[in-house]
Formats: sequence, structure tokens, C-alpha cells
Amino acid sequence: MVRIDRFWGVVGISLSMAIASRSLEAFAQPAEVFLPHLQHIQEKMPPHQVMRLPREILLSGSGDLHPRDLIVKIFSSQSPPRLTIGLFTCESGPFPCLVGTLAAEAATSATAQRELARHQAMHLPITLAKDVRGYLQEGPNLQPLSDFSSVMWEQDGTIYTVRFLATERQNILFMARSMAIQPPIMSLQIASP
Repeated sequence: MVRIDRFWGVVGISLSMAIASRSLEAFAQPAEVFLPHLQHIQEKMPPHQVMRLPREILLSGSGDLHPRDLIVKIFSSQSPPRLTIGLFTCESGPFPCLVGTLAAEAATSATAQRELARHQAMHLPITLAKDVRGYLQEGPNLQPLSDFSSVMWEQDGTIYTVRFLATERQNILFMARSMAIQPPIMSLQIASP
């Protein structure tokens, strides 16, 4: 009887671990729109930098726009080390078609620290994950006014920014939280000696 109970206990634990690891794998995957671009994102990231991507891109605007149809553009710089992923509705056109950006910049960057301090001064802290606090800056409350709102936070020695149209306020918060709990992806670049 003890042997049977022990057998089923081991089977139960193994099954639970398999289910948990499958759930973690599903959870750890970034939004569908990024999947074809993951290697390119990693290649464009400055050496030793990490990037977190949200599990999904949430948009409440036009019902005709599906996140998987967005155009992904990747911008990087070495000084300061920064990666920006832009999401657009068009390649170019007479009207701006930027929907939002996700950015990661080295926490040692004076520019990133100044921008983070501006966000902190707005006094709108948000808990994104355990020991990770983000700060919301709402575009309509800025001088001059902005069509974009953003959340910034520091994690992994990196300052992250999620910036989308101000009408996406709640979705910005959800995407920032998703990024904070997703595992980071690493740069494929090797630092020069």
C-alpha cells in the first residue's frame, strides 16, 4: 500500500511539474507580433543589454487593427546603449502612424535617469512586479501636451519605457506589468575588447 501511494505521489508531482513548466513556457513567450523579429531584436541590442517584451500588445482603438498586423521597426544606439522597438500602422504616409514604443536603456545612462526622475516626479507609482515599481506619465497632463503616455521603471540594470497613445492608458499599464514579469531576452552582440 505504501509503495502504491509513493508511486502515485511521484507521478502526481511529476505531472504537476510538467504542467507548471508548460505553463511557464507559454507564459514566457512574447507577443505574436515580435516572434518573427526576435533574432533581429537580439542582434540590434547593445552588448550586455537585456530587453523584456510584453506577452501581448493590447490596443483598444480601432476594431480594424489587430496587433499582429503592426509593423515592427527596431532602432538601437551604442552611446548611450539603447534599444527602441516601434510599432506602426504604416511604413510611411501623410499622417503619423506610430502606435507606441518599447525601449530599454542602460541604467547608467544620464539621459534615462533624468527621464525616469521626471516620471517619478509625477507621483503616479505603480507596482509592476515584486520589488519593481513603475511610474506613469500621462501625456494630456504634460506641458506641452502630448498624445502619448508612458510608464518607466528600472529593472535588471536597465531602464524600461512603454510609450503608447494616451488613449491606451490602461493597456500601457498592463503591458508594462507584463514586461516586468516576463524573462528578459539577451543581446547576441559581443562587446569589443
